[in-house]
Amino acid sequence: MPESNSLQNYLTQSINLTKRETDFVKNKLKYLELKKGDSLLNIGDVCSSVYFINTGSFYQYHLDEDFNIKVIDLYPKEDWMLNHRSFISRKPSQNSIEAFEDSTVFELSMESIHELIAISQSFLRLGKILDMANNRLELFDNNKSADEKYRYILTQKPMLIQKFPLAMIASYLKISPETLSRVRKRIN
Repeated sequence: MPESNSLQNYLTQSINLTKRETDFVKNKLKYLELKKGDSLLNIGDVCSSVYFINTGSFYQYHLDEDFNIKVIDLYPKEDWMLNHRSFISRKPSQNSIEAFEDSTVFELSMESIHELIAISQSFLRLGKILDMANNRLELFDNNKSADEKYRYILTQKPMLIQKFPLAMIASYLKISPETLSRVRKRIN
Protein backbone atom coordinates (compact mmCIF):
# COMPACT_ATOMS: atom_id res chain seq x y z
CA MET A 1 0.00 0.00 0.00
CA PRO A 2 1.39 3.43 -0.89
CA GLU A 3 2.37 5.76 1.93
CA SER A 4 0.46 8.98 2.45
CA ASN A 5 2.18 11.77 4.35
CA SER A 6 -1.08 13.73 4.51
CA LEU A 7 -2.92 10.80 6.10
CA GLN A 8 -0.02 10.23 8.50
CA ASN A 9 -0.10 13.93 9.48
CA TYR A 10 -3.85 13.89 9.97
CA LEU A 11 -3.73 10.87 12.24
CA THR A 12 -0.86 12.17 14.38
CA GLN A 13 -1.76 15.87 14.50
CA SER A 14 -5.54 16.16 14.14
CA ILE A 15 -6.53 13.04 16.05
CA ASN A 16 -3.38 12.94 18.22
CA LEU A 17 -2.68 9.25 17.68
CA THR A 18 0.71 7.88 18.67
CA LYS A 19 3.01 6.26 16.11
CA ARG A 20 1.93 2.82 17.36
CA GLU A 21 -1.77 3.73 17.11
CA THR A 22 -1.22 5.21 13.64
CA ASP A 23 0.40 1.95 12.57
CA PHE A 24 -2.68 0.06 13.84
CA VAL A 25 -4.89 2.28 11.65
CA LYS A 26 -2.64 1.81 8.62
CA ASN A 27 -2.96 -1.97 8.99
CA LYS A 28 -6.74 -1.66 8.74
CA LEU A 29 -6.76 0.58 5.65
CA LYS A 30 -7.63 -0.63 2.19
CA TYR A 31 -6.16 1.23 -0.82
CA LEU A 32 -8.50 1.86 -3.77
CA GLU A 33 -7.88 3.34 -7.21
CA LEU A 34 -10.85 4.84 -9.03
CA LYS A 35 -11.28 6.29 -12.51
CA LYS A 36 -13.24 9.46 -13.24
CA GLY A 37 -16.95 8.60 -12.99
CA ASP A 38 -16.47 5.50 -10.85
CA SER A 39 -18.91 5.25 -7.94
CA LEU A 40 -17.69 4.73 -4.41
CA LEU A 41 -21.25 4.58 -3.07
CA ASN A 42 -24.47 4.08 -5.03
CA ILE A 43 -27.99 5.10 -4.12
CA GLY A 44 -29.50 2.21 -2.18
CA ASP A 45 -26.17 0.97 -0.76
CA VAL A 46 -25.42 1.22 2.95
CA CYS A 47 -22.33 3.32 3.63
CA SER A 48 -20.07 1.04 5.68
CA SER A 49 -16.75 2.88 5.38
CA VAL A 50 -15.06 6.24 5.63
CA TYR A 51 -12.55 7.27 2.98
CA PHE A 52 -9.47 9.49 3.01
CA ILE A 53 -8.73 11.00 -0.40
CA ASN A 54 -5.08 10.46 -1.23
CA THR A 55 -5.26 11.89 -4.76
CA GLY A 56 -8.07 13.30 -6.87
CA SER A 57 -11.51 14.51 -5.83
CA PHE A 58 -15.10 13.32 -5.38
CA TYR A 59 -18.62 14.64 -5.12
CA GLN A 60 -21.70 13.36 -3.32
CA TYR A 61 -25.06 13.92 -4.97
CA HIS A 62 -28.66 12.83 -5.31
CA LEU A 63 -31.04 13.09 -8.23
CA ASP A 64 -34.11 15.30 -7.99
CA GLU A 65 -37.51 14.29 -9.37
CA ASP A 66 -36.40 15.45 -12.87
CA PHE A 67 -33.17 13.41 -12.60
CA ASN A 68 -31.01 16.52 -12.24
CA ILE A 69 -27.85 16.13 -10.15
CA LYS A 70 -28.01 18.00 -6.83
CA VAL A 71 -24.57 18.20 -5.23
CA ILE A 72 -24.57 17.40 -1.51
CA ASP A 73 -20.84 17.66 -0.86
CA LEU A 74 -17.51 18.21 -2.60
CA TYR A 75 -14.35 16.46 -1.48
CA PRO A 76 -10.86 17.54 -2.54
CA LYS A 77 -7.58 15.75 -1.95
CA GLU A 78 -6.71 15.14 1.74
CA ASP A 79 -10.35 15.24 2.84
CA TRP A 80 -12.43 12.53 4.54
CA MET A 81 -15.73 11.48 2.99
CA LEU A 82 -18.70 9.30 3.75
CA ASN A 83 -22.46 9.42 3.60
CA HIS A 84 -23.00 10.43 7.22
CA ARG A 85 -26.70 9.58 7.48
CA SER A 86 -26.35 6.08 5.97
CA PHE A 87 -23.19 5.34 7.95
CA ILE A 88 -24.79 6.23 11.30
CA SER A 89 -28.29 4.81 10.67
CA ARG A 90 -27.11 1.70 8.74
CA LYS A 91 -29.89 2.43 6.22
CA PRO A 92 -29.58 2.61 2.41
CA SER A 93 -28.07 5.83 1.11
CA GLN A 94 -30.21 8.28 -0.80
CA ASN A 95 -27.02 9.72 -2.33
CA SER A 96 -24.14 8.57 -4.51
CA ILE A 97 -20.43 9.37 -4.16
CA GLU A 98 -18.54 9.53 -7.45
CA ALA A 99 -14.97 10.23 -8.52
CA PHE A 100 -14.75 13.64 -10.20
CA GLU A 101 -11.35 12.67 -11.63
CA ASP A 102 -8.99 9.70 -11.47
CA SER A 103 -8.43 9.27 -7.73
CA THR A 104 -6.99 7.10 -4.98
CA VAL A 105 -8.43 6.66 -1.50
CA PHE A 106 -7.75 4.86 1.74
CA GLU A 107 -10.83 3.04 3.03
CA LEU A 108 -11.47 2.38 6.72
CA SER A 109 -14.47 0.10 7.28
CA MET A 110 -16.89 0.39 10.17
CA GLU A 111 -15.77 -3.06 11.34
CA SER A 112 -12.15 -1.86 11.39
CA ILE A 113 -13.11 1.24 13.37
CA HIS A 114 -14.84 -1.00 15.94
CA GLU A 115 -11.78 -3.26 16.11
CA LEU A 116 -9.53 -0.24 16.67
CA ILE A 117 -11.76 1.12 19.44
CA ALA A 118 -11.61 -2.31 21.13
CA ILE A 119 -7.79 -2.04 21.12
CA SER A 120 -7.64 1.48 22.55
CA GLN A 121 -10.05 4.22 23.58
CA SER A 122 -7.76 6.65 21.71
CA PHE A 123 -9.48 5.51 18.54
CA LEU A 124 -12.72 7.10 19.71
CA ARG A 125 -11.13 10.27 18.36
CA LEU A 126 -11.78 8.87 14.89
CA GLY A 127 -15.29 10.17 15.56
CA LYS A 128 -13.91 13.58 14.56
CA ILE A 129 -14.16 12.31 11.00
CA LEU A 130 -17.91 11.91 11.41
CA ASP A 131 -18.19 15.34 12.98
CA MET A 132 -16.34 16.91 10.05
CA ALA A 133 -18.68 15.20 7.59
CA ASN A 134 -21.69 16.57 9.45
CA ASN A 135 -20.37 20.17 9.35
CA ARG A 136 -21.62 20.62 5.79
CA LEU A 137 -25.15 19.85 6.89
CA GLU A 138 -24.99 22.50 9.59
CA LEU A 139 -23.43 25.12 7.33
CA PHE A 140 -25.36 24.78 4.11
CA ASP A 141 -28.70 23.42 5.23
CA ASN A 142 -29.30 26.25 7.69
CA ASN A 143 -30.28 29.82 6.94
CA LYS A 144 -26.92 31.15 5.77
CA SER A 145 -26.92 33.77 3.05
CA ALA A 146 -25.33 33.06 -0.32
CA ASP A 147 -22.54 35.52 0.59
CA GLU A 148 -21.86 33.72 3.90
CA LYS A 149 -21.72 30.32 2.20
CA TYR A 150 -19.33 31.55 -0.49
CA ARG A 151 -17.11 33.33 2.06
CA TYR A 152 -16.92 30.08 4.02
CA ILE A 153 -15.55 28.12 1.08
CA LEU A 154 -13.21 31.00 0.17
CA THR A 155 -11.66 30.95 3.64
CA GLN A 156 -12.07 27.31 4.74
CA LYS A 157 -12.05 25.31 1.49
CA PRO A 158 -10.54 27.44 -1.30
CA MET A 159 -9.40 24.30 -3.11
CA LEU A 160 -13.03 23.65 -4.05
CA ILE A 161 -13.05 26.75 -6.23
CA GLN A 162 -9.87 25.62 -7.97
CA LYS A 163 -11.02 22.01 -8.45
CA PHE A 164 -14.74 22.03 -9.31
CA PRO A 165 -16.78 23.88 -11.97
CA LEU A 166 -18.93 26.78 -10.81
CA ALA A 167 -22.18 24.94 -11.62
CA MET A 168 -21.23 22.18 -9.14
CA ILE A 169 -20.20 24.74 -6.52
CA ALA A 170 -23.53 26.56 -6.95
CA SER A 171 -25.42 23.29 -6.49
CA TYR A 172 -23.29 22.52 -3.41
CA LEU A 173 -24.10 25.95 -1.95
CA LYS A 174 -27.80 25.47 -2.83
CA ILE A 175 -27.88 28.61 -4.96
CA SER A 176 -28.31 29.16 -8.69
CA PRO A 177 -25.26 29.64 -10.93
CA GLU A 178 -26.49 33.19 -11.61
CA THR A 179 -26.60 33.98 -7.90
CA LEU A 180 -23.12 32.55 -7.48
CA SER A 181 -21.85 34.81 -10.29
CA ARG A 182 -23.35 37.87 -8.57
CA VAL A 183 -21.88 36.83 -5.19
CA ARG A 184 -18.44 36.30 -6.74
CA LYS A 185 -18.55 39.78 -8.33
CA ARG A 186 -19.46 41.36 -4.97
CA ILE A 187 -16.89 39.46 -2.91
CA ASN A 188 -13.91 39.10 -5.27
